[in-house]
Amino acid sequence: MSLFTVTGKELLLTSTRQRLLLCAVVLIPLYSSAVQSAEPQNAGGSAPLQLALKPDQVSSDESTQPAKRPPEVEILETIETGSGYGAELHRVTISGTARTFDGTPLKNATIYVGSAARYMPSGFEMLRGQTRTDETGHYELKDIQLLVTRERPNPIPKPAEGRFEIFGTCAGYGFTWHETCYYRPDVRPQGTELGDKNADVTANAFYLNEPLIADLMFDRPALLKGRITDKQGHPLANAKVQLGRIDYQRNPSGGGIRSCRFLGNDNQPVKDPVSFFSIHVLPTEYRETRTDAEGYYEFKQLRRDSSYLASINPGPTFDPWQFTLVTSPPEKVNNKRYEAVGYAGELNREFFAPRNVAVQVVQEQSAQPVANVLVTARPIRDIRQAGIQARSDSQGNAHLQLLPGEYKLIVEPTPEQPFHFQSEQFFVKEQTGPVQHTVKLRPAAIVILKAVDAQTGAPLPGVRFNYETHDSSEPLPVSTQTVYVDYPETNAAGEIQTFMTPGQRQFVVAEPLTLAQAEGSRGDFIKLPAGEVTTVEFKLSQPQFVDAELFKPEAKPDPHSIYPPDLQLKWHRQAELLRNSTMRVTTQLMLGRQPGLDTTGLLKDLRALDPDQLPDIDALLQKHGGEKWRGGRTTLTSSGPFHKEERFFEWRSQRHDPQGKLLPDSVSFRDGWETLQYDTANNQASVYRKSFLYIHTPYDFTDWPSLRIRRPAPQDRKKPEVEIEQAGRRTIYSGLTESEYQGQKHQYFHKRVFDRDTGFIFESYLEEPTTGLERASFYFAPQKQANGLILPRFFISWRRYQGKLNLVQIFQIEKVELFDQLPADAFAISLPPGALLVDSRHVAPGASPRGPSRPYSGTLRGPVTDFAAYLQRHPRYAPKLEQKVHYGRPAPEIKPASWVTREGVSPPPDTKGKVVLIEFWGTHCGPCIARLPEVRTAARYYADQPFVLIGMHDSHISVPELQKLAEKEEIDYQLAIDRPSTRKGFFGETIRNYNVRGIPSAAVIDQQGNLAYVGYFSQALKTVDRLLKDKATSP
Repeated sequence: MSLFTVTGKELLLTSTRQRLLLCAVVLIPLYSSAVQSAEPQNAGGSAPLQLALKPDQVSSDESTQPAKRPPEVEILETIETGSGYGAELHRVTISGTARTFDGTPLKNATIYVGSAARYMPSGFEMLRGQTRTDETGHYELKDIQLLVTRERPNPIPKPAEGRFEIFGTCAGYGFTWHETCYYRPDVRPQGTELGDKNADVTANAFYLNEPLIADLMFDRPALLKGRITDKQGHPLANAKVQLGRIDYQRNPSGGGIRSCRFLGNDNQPVKDPVSFFSIHVLPTEYRETRTDAEGYYEFKQLRRDSSYLASINPGPTFDPWQFTLVTSPPEKVNNKRYEAVGYAGELNREFFAPRNVAVQVVQEQSAQPVANVLVTARPIRDIRQAGIQARSDSQGNAHLQLLPGEYKLIVEPTPEQPFHFQSEQFFVKEQTGPVQHTVKLRPAAIVILKAVDAQTGAPLPGVRFNYETHDSSEPLPVSTQTVYVDYPETNAAGEIQTFMTPGQRQFVVAEPLTLAQAEGSRGDFIKLPAGEVTTVEFKLSQPQFVDAELFKPEAKPDPHSIYPPDLQLKWHRQAELLRNSTMRVTTQLMLGRQPGLDTTGLLKDLRALDPDQLPDIDALLQKHGGEKWRGGRTTLTSSGPFHKEERFFEWRSQRHDPQGKLLPDSVSFRDGWETLQYDTANNQASVYRKSFLYIHTPYDFTDWPSLRIRRPAPQDRKKPEVEIEQAGRRTIYSGLTESEYQGQKHQYFHKRVFDRDTGFIFESYLEEPTTGLERASFYFAPQKQANGLILPRFFISWRRYQGKLNLVQIFQIEKVELFDQLPADAFAISLPPGALLVDSRHVAPGASPRGPSRPYSGTLRGPVTDFAAYLQRHPRYAPKLEQKVHYGRPAPEIKPASWVTREGVSPPPDTKGKVVLIEFWGTHCGPCIARLPEVRTAARYYADQPFVLIGMHDSHISVPELQKLAEKEEIDYQLAIDRPSTRKGFFGETIRNYNVRGIPSAAVIDQQGNLAYVGYFSQALKTVDRLLKDKATSP
């Protein structure tokens, strides 16, 4: 354990564990009473000791509630339910002493404890508690619920661990912090834990039944002030100044970026900088401020000799300044890129102010102004959050605020305007004064697509089209305009009208698939002139090789079904209505595991309710041990194979479009081929293959069996025997069905309850006792829509398997809207500036995200109106064939410029018949340096096996530099310096041959010299472990 002790001017790092163990029993009760007596008393007479527990355990009136101790251990998530990470709350008490730089005990300092765990459950409160010191400087944080995490078994085992940080504030002193502490709820091992990065971690960690003691030293504060102005000297009021934790420019509403380190001084020397990971839970006033009306700002309680990642941001129309600030005299700072301000410094900054830019949109031919056109100036280099987008007014003017630089000026007409999407290059010079620019809006080609029956000439509704261009054979869906992708279908007259960019097009029938195979479904290339109407007619007939039954409007009942034919037809008609309805459903949706829910009692109560009424779900969940229903507003939009899910979360900051419309926090869309998804939590937009992401649709809360879906059964199988009961207007079918799977017989109990008149299904239930399988679905309060479709107003379902409750779903439908044709933006996904675009369409399912074939990613500099339209205008990423490497084939040659060890240049290692792990890294890469202890541990762990570890450094280092680092970091495994890459964008030629674009990364070669893995180091270790074990067990 590391205990900070002050003696005079020198800070000692001492190990006093035995002494602390002896005195803990006596001193802790005394210290506890001392804390309470030294605290100022509130009106209720209790000390203001604040403990951070689980959010739902905090009382709204703590002063009147008796203290209730939390349990010793509370399981939040197991390794199985937490996707490989277990999370537990352990009740601990942490104590220590706060002293000043000269060793004087410090009274009334506020002491905090924050969780520093690498993995945290969603919504977890990282500030775990706070208190104050007494007149002796002592503090005690009693009954803190500390987060302890467990990881799934790995080749190198890691102990269960709770990381925490103690930090404090006090008037007249700089805020301070202790190095990260480690609590391990297990018996102290003999020796070093293999999973530790170095031996000091085991030595300094707190183990079970050992007192948790962390002392703090407070030093005189560092002061900082300054003034923020524009280049003309005008003060910039309300500019945000942040230290230690700054907003992430790509995602300003996210968790931000953190870096805060104590570098050491004469009062408190340290071997390595001490990071403060919990700075984001430090009270905001210590790390963030804003300028006043004259542009001035000030910090009064910074820690001396510390480095802070810093940002000064005058507002969303400016470019923020991000830098590293050091509260040390300039002569003590060796890095010229740092802003060294000393102990009482001044830091001023001037910014370029945005220029007022008026973009006038006029018609190309008449020069008449066009109103309501969306104008976007998308920056080429920097991310801008505001001032870059506006709609034109009645005079055609869109007013922007743009900083000097290069832009892509994008003009998007409304769906009703007969113009098309266009863009151009645009520059703003480094001058003052307003800018006027004119954009001539070009007319679109007006196209009418018609679909008729070739035999009768009758119009064919419900037909969708794709088109191809003269320079690409990739089919793209036809849209009614050029801004959104809206997937229209022919109306009752068999027509679609669309505004398109002029040029050559070839139209092809896309849906229904039966007509897509018909003769005449593929048109010829035609020229679409601007401003003119072009009609393209498709005469379609049933293809001879398609079963004629598919064209019949009414399906035949299944003679082998246990249900009567008239009921099957009722269900099928409703299924067809559901399939063909274009709708938008607003619902409250809850998804969760509800581990304590007693589904046996809930099942009984649900069956006893009136199915035509909405149930009191909160009362039911509470009665049967479940958690309170936390529904989130969800909007589901569906039309044929196109489905969109929009989810709104109350606990996230709200996002609006330029017109003030509330935007969803998470939105997903599926067109039957690809899936698009955007989430505000990480500001990431992703595109996947069809089945990668599940999207909720109206099918999730309805049950209308379709005769289009038939599961063939053996001809000798007997029709199941069922019991049929009548209960009022409800009919109940129940019975047993036997089946055999992998030689084991199973017996399923099934039950279905439905309305005798409408066929509406109230309950579907399935149970198989031997596997612990249970599937239950209940549908309440049926309501008929304008087109005859019947939908429930409430739905609840759950699934159990092997006795575990896997999922509970609850839908409460608030609103159903039916459309003949959806608005053009119904399926659009708008993206804000800074969104990270990740394209995984070319990546095989299950492949490593850092493997040979990785997702393409890029950052959007400005907003995007429709994600799907953006993808159409930017060709799909296609990795070059020469960059691909393949598992199971000979690995690329390892041919560095130099082989190196701690002793200097060395011969190459012998890798024949051995498993080879290559760690690609670089000394200028922070994550690479942070991983070195883990790599050293792996080398030590596999030292006695046929294994070689190679640290392949990038090409930007010399042999003496790498040798010096190897000596400092005690690196005993083989190192290498790569050759310079023959192509740009890579760290070295060997690294390029392994198709590695980001470091740190790893590759594994098996005993036969074949490539086994490329990607994450943790997964590489598992691959190494598997290969070594396979070799050991082979004959």
